[in-house]
Amino acid sequence: MSTTAKVILYKSKTLSNGEHPIMLRITKNRKTSYKSIGHSCTLSLWDEKENLPKKKHPDYKSIVALIDKKKREASKLLLKLDNEGLEYSADTIQKKLKRNQTNITLLNYFKENIEGLENKGRIGYANIFTSTKNSFKKFLKEKDINFNELTLSLLLKYEEYLNEKGNSLNTQFVFLRTLKTLVNYAHKEELIGADFNPFKDFSFKKFRNIKTKKRALTKDQILKIKNLEILETIRLFDSRNYFLFSYYNSGMNFIDLAHLKWEQIDKNNYLTYTRKKTGQDFKFKLLQPAIEILEY
Repeated sequence: MSTTAKVILYKSKTLSNGEHPIMLRITKNRKTSYKSIGHSCTLSLWDEKENLPKKKHPDYKSIVALIDKKKREASKLLLKLDNEGLEYSADTIQKKLKRNQTNITLLNYFKENIEGLENKGRIGYANIFTSTKNSFKKFLKEKDINFNELTLSLLLKYEEYLNEKGNSLNTQFVFLRTLKTLVNYAHKEELIGADFNPFKDFSFKKFRNIKTKKRALTKDQILKIKNLEILETIRLFDSRNYFLFSYYNSGMNFIDLAHLKWEQIDKNNYLTYTRKKTGQDFKFKLLQPAIEILEY
């Protein structure tokens, strides 16, 4: 089905000044997407037949010139997409038009992806992007940059900055890998040219086989957590129970704990479950403290 781009007066919305926004409407597969061109008009000054402001409109020339520009940009993009033979939604076309009109900066693109991850419920991954963005922002001394300013030289300076700040190799790897992922996202969205790759000569070899120092709480520390007086009415009380239940069951992963069902515990208090991450089956007898938590 063909895709159409048309500028209309969006009468379904009335602004505080009594005017209606002038919108670029993209229609594809019977689905529409609207984007304001930044101007508005009253119904009395709009030519419905021509879909243009009437000549007596005080800003007639500038608005008509802008409408022509928006239509040309849309037609050019639609022709390009048709030639590529790829499927795009009306929303995607609007986003591409917006990108073509603005030179998106690195930190703003970080923000856009973080919001996208949060909207998809990928909070953990969004947090990694947020930490990387904050770190890189401090390195840039709060100044944003365009993608073409992200060079190998700048990456090496950032790596040196992370070293000076005392960041572990593992943290450095996460930040630099996330930056590389952001560049890959920009490639996919055609925000940057296919030949732009600041990581081409950047070596991740030094980060291979990073061994994280194992950390564990002592038995005394566990007892302090267990015996700490916490009101049952606050969330920390439940959090302590989740933690201790995991501890009493060989450090059960939280995602596995969250999916447990009562029928996985038999009459002899044996717990059976399959680990989500590995598919490995486990069966063991519940300790009395774990049983008491379940009874609670």
